Amino acid sequence: MKVALAFRLILICYGHIHDYLFDVDFTDVDYHVVSDAGRLIADGRSPFDRVTYRYTPLLAWMMIPNVFFYDFGKIIFSLFDLIVGWLGYQMASDVATCQDKSYSRRCTIALALWLFFPVTAIVSTRGNADVVVCTAVIVSLYLLEKKKIIASALVYGCFAVQFKIYPIIYLPSIFLSLANLPHAPSRCSWGEYAAALMRNWKGYLYAIAAFLSCGFLTLVFYHMYGQSYLDESLLYHFKRVDIRHNFSPYHLLFYLSYGGDPLTLRIAGTLAFLPQLFIVVALGFRFHHDLPFCWFVSTIAFVAFNKVCTSQYFIWYLCFIPIVHRSLKITFAAAMNILVIWLIPQGLWLCAAYALEFQGYGVFIALLVFSFLMLSSYVYTLRRLIAYYAWEETCKYSKQD
Repeated sequence: MKVALAFRLILICYGHIHDYLFDVDFTDVDYHVVSDAGRLIADGRSPFDRVTYRYTPLLAWMMIPNVFFYDFGKIIFSLFDLIVGWLGYQMASDVATCQDKSYSRRCTIALALWLFFPVTAIVSTRGNADVVVCTAVIVSLYLLEKKKIIASALVYGCFAVQFKIYPIIYLPSIFLSLANLPHAPSRCSWGEYAAALMRNWKGYLYAIAAFLSCGFLTLVFYHMYGQSYLDESLLYHFKRVDIRHNFSPYHLLFYLSYGGDPLTLRIAGTLAFLPQLFIVVALGFRFHHDLPFCWFVSTIAFVAFNKVCTSQYFIWYLCFIPIVHRSLKITFAAAMNILVIWLIPQGLWLCAAYALEFQGYGVFIALLVFSFLMLSSYVYTLRRLIAYYAWEETCKYSKQD
């Protein structure tokens, strides 16, 4: 952990040098936005007075110390990185097979992959706050595995969903997991399955607690900051359209439609949501008995088919790596194969995006092709992960839970 923290502190220091020497800054532009929002709160004003601030006020409050020490936020995000890794390691080590030395070694390797993988380290040290919501998600998952339902729901509602809307995709699998259903509907009649869902009081309790906690904070912030809070922090994300820095195949459609008929964009956004909804619900029914793996593959699917996909979204699912290796029967060679197939389309896309945005080349078609390559790599990754899923082992420790 100390080495991982030192690694991140070095990256933070390097960021200042990089920002001075190169045209493309190391520091995330949103870091300046949230820092300005923190300064506004320190001055007694609304964080939404800062143009393009579209996050929960909680984040702006966290960034108040940036007024005095500008790297404070980057250091805090780096510490959240360590918390995610530590919690994931603890959860993976709790299963019965942790007595096996080879398994303990896998736990250590998975932890190191999260702590030292360049994508995860760079996202946080650039000043991106997505690791905060990842921490809230992992904490809520940890509490669920410890059978602390109300505490998990409060963390889920007050922090995970408040910071980002996407964790709402985990609610169906949470509800199903609390119903103590068999791993597949075929193991009981559909009537018994439906009856178990109807009397799932733990699931209803979780959903109600999460909804009330999130709703309460929403009302508090609405009272404090008015309609601008709803417009910028919540409603904006439902109508968001990114025509730059967007890995999604939808980006070209949005680019060509930008400034035109808004109805076209709304229809495209709605159609983009349908495959996400279907896949996430299907994965929830299939893997609800193993929430870490279920959330892992559900998040991959959500990001893959989302109408907006940027580099920081990757840590939404990478944060599960310290945990989900316990659910996989996979060799090192197979894991490297998946990693390479995941990385290559990203490299191609980034090269094309640089040629377009910084050198002015009209490479829209190449960018679209590489976007579809990325989508294909995600589909391949999902298929391989499900193929390597260790059904017998996960059944054992899910029964023990």
